[in-house]
Amino acid sequence: MPKEVVDHDDPTTPAERLEVKDSVQRKLFMLSGNECAWPDCRQVLVPEEGGWFGQIAHIRAAERNGPRFDKAMTNNQRRGFDNLVLLCGKHHRLIDDPERQHQYSREDLEKIKIRHETRFARALDDLSRDEEQYLDRTVANAVVHCSTLLGLYGDFLDEEQRLEEIERINRIADHLATATLAARQLLCTVVKADSRIGAAEAARRNGGTKRQVYDLVDELRRLHLAEIDPTPWDELGPDDVRERIQTTDGARNNPVFEGIPFWNMHEMGAPVDYDAVIVRLDFSVLD
Repeated sequence: MPKEVVDHDDPTTPAERLEVKDSVQRKLFMLSGNECAWPDCRQVLVPEEGGWFGQIAHIRAAERNGPRFDKAMTNNQRRGFDNLVLLCGKHHRLIDDPERQHQYSREDLEKIKIRHETRFARALDDLSRDEEQYLDRTVANAVVHCSTLLGLYGDFLDEEQRLEEIERINRIADHLATATLAARQLLCTVVKADSRIGAAEAARRNGGTKRQVYDLVDELRRLHLAEIDPTPWDELGPDDVRERIQTTDGARNNPVFEGIPFWNMHEMGAPVDYDAVIVRLDFSVLD
């Protein structure tokens, strides 16, 4: 005869102690902080020298006549994460002791569980956010190198010149990756404006403050990418821009570019997707 299938999600199914799933055990341990959940108990569950001192306790008993048994629950609910708490052996025996179990209600144990696990859940959330931010920064600074530059130069260069230029442009790409994303976004704004934008306007366009723009320009200056025009205000002409941010690629002693920067190639009629190249560091769009 085929084996009868028991529905452990049916509250009318007779109570039966089921094995706790591995995924639930992992979650319990992850949120335990490697400590017993009992207030002020610092019993380490897995000491460095080895061994296992943790015990999975049921808040509402797995079997009939057990402590805090709830007949309205299903067997799967009884072995679920919300009904389990990780304790040391001492405190597990305490809450299930026939003479003392009445002192510890279901509500009391649920509060103990939540208070303990919440501490470590916050720490895990912070760690997760840090990891996400790290990954975001890593992705934001990941360079896609160019390989042909045909989109930028067409057939203008011979093969030797092309290879030299590919190497030079990719060095610039790697250098740009050392700038923060915010600094590259500002640099992109400056390049698009053909170095005809002041600090105040740059702040408005990038949704920041002038102080933030100054800090970003200082970062770009140290990377030999951009700077504030040093011309005094009283020497500016009527059409000049105050606190103009200018790229520094034209300087003869610039150690980065060693030639015309790629963003000036539009003068040769080659369109450049500045957002892709400067901000997203995707230099393959120049191919």
